[in-house]
Amino acid sequence: MNKKITLLVLLVFSLTVSYAQNSPSLAQALTKAKKENKLVFIDCYFTGCIPCEQMDKDVFPNAAVGKALERDFITLKVNVFTEKLGDTLKVQHILNGFPTFLVLNGDGKLLVNTSGYQDPGDLIQLLNDAKAKYKKGAYLSGYAAQYNDRHYPTIYTEFAKTRKGLTKETLATYSASVKDFKANYALLPFLIARTTNEQVSSEILRDYAGYAAVYGVEVLQPVIDRILQQAVDRSLKATSSEAEFENFLTEKARLFTSKEWKVSLQTIGERYFLGLKKDTTGYLKFRVKNPTINNFHLTALYNNMLVKKQLNSERLALFAAWANGAVTPNTTMEIIKAAANISKAAGSLADHKKFLQMAIDKAKKYQMPYAELEAQLNKAS
Repeated sequence: MNKKITLLVLLVFSLTVSYAQNSPSLAQALTKAKKENKLVFIDCYFTGCIPCEQMDKDVFPNAAVGKALERDFITLKVNVFTEKLGDTLKVQHILNGFPTFLVLNGDGKLLVNTSGYQDPGDLIQLLNDAKAKYKKGAYLSGYAAQYNDRHYPTIYTEFAKTRKGLTKETLATYSASVKDFKANYALLPFLIARTTNEQVSSEILRDYAGYAAVYGVEVLQPVIDRILQQAVDRSLKATSSEAEFENFLTEKARLFTSKEWKVSLQTIGERYFLGLKKDTTGYLKFRVKNPTINNFHLTALYNNMLVKKQLNSERLALFAAWANGAVTPNTTMEIIKAAANISKAAGSLADHKKFLQMAIDKAKKYQMPYAELEAQLNKAS
């Protein structure tokens, strides 16, 4: 048994080291991708980044992930703080979280920019989305295919490399000088700072779909969150009526596609119910009515309330109902597992077993470990 475990550890380590050491240069990767009709997948990381280490340990050695990458991608791994290419990518493509995963076509055009830990299923879906965009000829035109330091606003370049120099005042001065925020790279200082001002908010809300197509939903969303938070603060208060809140939602919903609006509802609900009204139960009822999950918020809120002993039977039932409406087979594995635990805590054995089976099915599909999940399901049956 010990020999088998040692062999497995060595195999995982060798796969990870190979992934890191066999990376070509970006120019070589782009040339090879174009020649072989593949895409370039760039893993942007830094030493000491825990989610980055989890990707190296649990995800990149995964057989299904390895097969998907080998078949359609040229892989590149970049330490953003020790490699010169790291500075280039920080300016060229906005790296606001780690790990950041970039997918480029053979011409260097950006198709995908996303950050944070991805389980094998998440990562394979990301790769499939990138391939679908490539087949359509789609890409994010707000980012340069070839890097030229002189093309960018000076305040942006400095901040991208050092995280210094962008303040409310410098951004105000900069935005006052911009005639067209759809001009090349004009919006980048606000996107990297994940903030806004009245002028920028007005411009983005005038054509959300256009800006999302140019810069990508994920990079744009933090700015949208800030815009909506400010809108809640201006238009609503703790004593606002239900009708006033619904009117606010109706007014803002017109600005977004249905998919992006579901994400924005989380931002609005947090600000209104948790921020202004201090009404956690009201917020949970709102999430049951609008059941989406973005950025692990369900599990973060649940665990926080569990630690603070703020959960009662009503709130447990609401969490379970929220999970029931939002969690699907395509949801991140850790959230599916959390939904199983929440359902159990709420007293719903049927939903507990449903989510365990969902997790097992996903694990089998993406060649992830599932013995522990099966043991839990057998125990519950």
